[in-house]
Amino acid sequence: MIAYKAKGLSIFFAIMFFLSLTASHAETFKYNSHGKRDPFIPLIGREGPSASVSFAEIASIDDVRLEGIVMSQSGARTAIINGEMVKEYFKSGEVEVRKISKDSVVLSISGKKYTIKLSDEGGITSE
Repeated sequence: MIAYKAKGLSIFFAIMFFLSLTASHAETFKYNSHGKRDPFIPLIGREGPSASVSFAEIASIDDVRLEGIVMSQSGARTAIINGEMVKEYFKSGEVEVRKISKDSVVLSISGKKYTIKLSDEGGITSE
């Protein structure tokens, strides 16, 4: 009985030893893009000042990041704001999407209207 337990313990320690060897020699992979876009980085990311702010949590125009505008075959437009897809007249909290054109979005935040242009850096105007 003691020899059986000793054999079981030695097998257990041998397995643990081999597992520790494979874990310590794990190879880390680093992608070399060779000057091209890294396909492992999402096109729509969560970096920048509005990174942790969802659409529902927008409190001011400083929290808004217009990332894109998509148009369907029928002509309906959808804006990508802070990583979320929103349509015209969508409202969440104090923010409402008033209008989406081909290159800008009109938002209302706490009753104040803002126009955000897609192509301009800092292209925000208020009315």
